[in-house]
Amino acid sequence: MNAGVRVVRPGAPEIEDVLEAIADAARTLDAEVYLVGGFVRDRLLGGTVTKDIDVVTVGMDPMPLLAAVASAFGWHPPERFERFGTAQIRGSRFVIEGVRARAERYDPDSRNPDVRPGTLEEDIRRRDFTVNALCQTLDGAVIDVTGSGLADLRAGVLRTPLDPAETFAEDPLRMYRAARFVARLGFTLAPGTIEAMRAQAARTSILSVERVSDELRRLLVSPHPRAGIEVLRAAGLLELVLPELVTAIGVEQSGFHTYDVYEHTLVAVEAAPADLVTRTATLLHDIGKPATHALGADGRHTFYDHAQVGAAMARAILTRWRFSNDEIAAVTALVRLHLRPIQYDHDTFSDAAVRRMIRDAGDLRARMLDVARADTVASAYPTLDEIDELEERMATLDAGGAVSAMRDPLSGDALMEIARHGPGPWVGRVKAALREAVLEGTIPPGDARAARAWLDEHRDLLGGD
Repeated sequence: MNAGVRVVRPGAPEIEDVLEAIADAARTLDAEVYLVGGFVRDRLLGGTVTKDIDVVTVGMDPMPLLAAVASAFGWHPPERFERFGTAQIRGSRFVIEGVRARAERYDPDSRNPDVRPGTLEEDIRRRDFTVNALCQTLDGAVIDVTGSGLADLRAGVLRTPLDPAETFAEDPLRMYRAARFVARLGFTLAPGTIEAMRAQAARTSILSVERVSDELRRLLVSPHPRAGIEVLRAAGLLELVLPELVTAIGVEQSGFHTYDVYEHTLVAVEAAPADLVTRTATLLHDIGKPATHALGADGRHTFYDHAQVGAAMARAILTRWRFSNDEIAAVTALVRLHLRPIQYDHDTFSDAAVRRMIRDAGDLRARMLDVARADTVASAYPTLDEIDELEERMATLDAGGAVSAMRDPLSGDALMEIARHGPGPWVGRVKAALREAVLEGTIPPGDARAARAWLDEHRDLLGGD
């Protein structure tokens, strides 16, 4: 079956090698095969081409084709996903997914369609947007089945191949994909699309949390997250997935703030680096403000303890979104810490205060500063100079990781030997006092001799319980 398929020499193949292997396999199998989806779209846009390649086979199962390509590169055999009607191979950072051309009919109460073999045109018209419905022959000829895919690609427009109400009713995940593609590509939605999304918003209740969460994650790390979030808001989806942010609309702020809490949040997210943890923390950094909002006697808007309240809310939100425990811990910590760098002042912050910030941020220090910078850019603070200086000061005080990797200068056993007491809560109290002395600069980090000398001067700490 694989005879005639080119065997590639050892080494990581390039995209053209993979496409040639697909063409070789198609010729050998006498298969009708087309490239489709995002790979074609990005290829025609001329930017970075994804290494996720989708192929459609007409009139045959894609498994033999994928098996031949996998064999050509020494990759693992294809895996079939019965639930989605697809097959897939992976290797050398490529993911090649194949599907047999099909026609679908959706049950109104399910995302699982009734599927039958179909023509290329039937397969293309069931896809989400015309720019994703473009396909290519294996020799590069573009096929625009919908008749508007190329024009929409040039114009930067997302348009559904069928009536948008029908497209979104069939698969409501497409509405979240619309927001994600706006965020990723910078495209706009065709007239009538938002209205159809709003009319079908309730149907998203049939979607799994994991599928929606995956779209939100991908939206957040896209080049234009603000635009994507605004699509969710206009479509009535934001109130379903993040109602806590919707309550921030119209919540005014004082001081250096020029936006309400909602607008400030979106501007900050756009300014943050495209790292999932950093962007998510920026999205949620002020999520506690609506719950803590008060108007002072002087007319100023206050949000006392919003960082702590927001951290608890962030944990609940990300648990709901099925983020990993590590991601939840990191984002929660960043929300709790986000004000610390902004409050920094060279004249009032001692070295000990900066060391405490280093210790509290740990390996999240760079991300904490990135969130603070995004927060500042989204306000009317005059410059980022204070945060830049804080970063330099942290680097100086933590040279070699002396603070961020700080360990207790004396172990519990050493303390019990010095005090001649057995274990008890007193050990923890002494360790805490020693750590504070290190942060104050009284004891050099990791210097056991200096720690013992300091304890000689503070024998009252060794009294036991």
